Amino acid sequence: MTTTETHVDESKRIEALKRYDILDTPPDGSFDRITKLASTIFKVPISIISLVDTDRIWFKSHYGLPINQIGRDPGLCASAILSDDVHVIEDAITDARSLSNPLVAGEFGLRFYAGMPLQTEDNYNLGTLCIIDKVPRTLTTEEKEILKQLAQIVMREMELRVALRNTVTNVKKLSSDISNHLNDTIQNVKAATGDDQKGKILNYLDASRMFLVNIENQLDQL
Repeated sequence: MTTTETHVDESKRIEALKRYDILDTPPDGSFDRITKLASTIFKVPISIISLVDTDRIWFKSHYGLPINQIGRDPGLCASAILSDDVHVIEDAITDARSLSNPLVAGEFGLRFYAGMPLQTEDNYNLGTLCIIDKVPRTLTTEEKEILKQLAQIVMREMELRVALRNTVTNVKKLSSDISNHLNDTIQNVKAATGDDQKGKILNYLDASRMFLVNIENQLDQL
């Protein structure tokens, strides 16, 4: 692949990442439960849901690690998203792919890393669900499959949030359109004469309009 092709693909991948509007969002219990579960299943001290941005790797959830982002280069998660399968480094200090990583060479002492890409339906790898240990270890085929399934759950959670956000936007638009139509109707009724029921109609229409305004206000809080 040429440099130009790589740049275009990365640009599209970043566009896909921005589509989820998840970067720099507050902690979320659903994602935190997944990283805690991964740590328990694999008996590792650290589990992370990472998202690879243009110049950083941001952590949506980081069980066992007190920081919420690191620089992108060199980053194990940035390397992991280049594959569509589980990216495993059994012993980082003997693996050429990780020797320059500060988490390996520095005081942190990372030795084991396994990350499964978080892949969108249109095949863009946004980040990883990864597990980390400070001792060398291996993953069985069954364990790799479990990590894949957990990563799929992460993506389903992300897709659910996009779908919910789109639904809220559509409902708000529909509510606003109906409210505007009611306002027009109210003005037409006010302009009418000789209608004994005009007061009752106006009260009904105004109550309907206020009901829709209340719906919009509640949707704004979601």
